[in-house]
Amino acid sequence: MVSKKALAIGGAITFVVVLVPSVLLFEDTFMNKCLEVKEEEKTCKRALVLFKQAYVGKDPDTVTPDNYKELFDLIPFNHPCKKTMLWSKTSDLVKLVEKGKCYVPIAHNKLGYVLDDFKWCGKKNSKETFTGAECSDKQDKIPSYSFWTMASIRYAQHACEEVKALLNGDVEVPYDTKSFFGRFEVPKLDHTKVTKLDVILAVKKKGMQCNDESLKNLKNELKQKGIGYDCKEVLRCQVKKILNTC
Repeated sequence: MVSKKALAIGGAITFVVVLVPSVLLFEDTFMNKCLEVKEEEKTCKRALVLFKQAYVGKDPDTVTPDNYKELFDLIPFNHPCKKTMLWSKTSDLVKLVEKGKCYVPIAHNKLGYVLDDFKWCGKKNSKETFTGAECSDKQDKIPSYSFWTMASIRYAQHACEEVKALLNGDVEVPYDTKSFFGRFEVPKLDHTKVTKLDVILAVKKKGMQCNDESLKNLKNELKQKGIGYDCKEVLRCQVKKILNTC
């Protein structure tokens, strides 16, 4: 990244171009956002160390979700478990959830908030963090994907009672078994804690979308786990009200 620094030389103001390594900005953002969520500075510093240990100096292909276990042990999910809200293919609608009110999506949790919208990776035998095009290949192999995999697993394991899931009823497959929701969250719901999964199916026009074959598969999968299921179609224009009405 390039920044400009003003210097006074001979009474005139001169701008000097200063190169700021993106990794420093990345680490500064990590620390600043960690402190924003009221973690102690020493905890945030330790979190940054554990975070970097997960991927720095490693071939991205070798960074697995387990690399982030210590990080999530240090800063676990601790929101009220009944406020857990899963989602898939509805990132635009999840942003309508008011913080600290009815539900706590994964990005409103501490580590989720700190690393939301970031992509990162390392390289074998390098001490650097990369945040650009170097991390674009093999999307499901980059370290940030592994982070969100572990986040999804821990988030689902934390859930209890009646859990909400905000899904998209206007796509071909509302319940995609290849999504984070389908691959990691639904399988990790604990039937001894979770009694029911309530699907909020966002649609442009109400019809029979809850009868979609993929959702029937979701219902059957949950039934086998001993977890109840319900599905309700909600117009996209009404989703904000639904999500923020307790």
